[in-house]
Amino acid sequence: MNEYKKIPLSYNSLEPIIDDKTLNLHYGVHYQNYTDKLNKLLKENNYDYKNSAIYLAQNIDIIPIKDRDEILYNLGGYLNHSLYFYNLTDKKKEMPSELIKLINKNFGSVNKFKEEFITMAKEVKGSGYTFLVIDKNNNLKIINTSNQDTPYYYGFIPIMTIDVWEHSYYLKYTYDRSKYLDNIFNIIDFEKVYNLYLDNTK
Repeated sequence: MNEYKKIPLSYNSLEPIIDDKTLNLHYGVHYQNYTDKLNKLLKENNYDYKNSAIYLAQNIDIIPIKDRDEILYNLGGYLNHSLYFYNLTDKKKEMPSELIKLINKNFGSVNKFKEEFITMAKEVKGSGYTFLVIDKNNNLKIINTSNQDTPYYYGFIPIMTIDVWEHSYYLKYTYDRSKYLDNIFNIIDFEKVYNLYLDNTK
């Protein structure tokens, strides 16, 4: 395996939900910087890239301790951004019926799920993410992480995330995180979310 790379986007624009300048800066600069720094640190540690970045997150003890914190931070930035951009779409799609059943089982209804997710995301202090994750019993949970921590570090498998670092929304929404959160639900590809659930619960 070669060095880790950004995921390619299936869209060129997410207007009007996310402005093009924010998308370009977020994907082209912030995400790129985490990817580049991660690869630089791994190469300095003679990492062989034979495993996925997810495997590395779940087995970080294979990295020498002297660079482990810095690698964890950039690895989290790489994985979190990869999921965030993967989740988004410029083509409105209906939520799969089987995912609706799962959400109803775990949260009561799709509306309650959205409300809980947004409430959690508004509670993130400073920078971080809100995730929909699979726990060890294959149940769905909503969790927050700070900075670039990823749920893999805590034994969860993330299948959806919304980035609430200010660089993900501030140019368009300024301080109005609530409006950003409400709007971004309209461009999440829940087919991909459901497929990630299936892939990780086989």
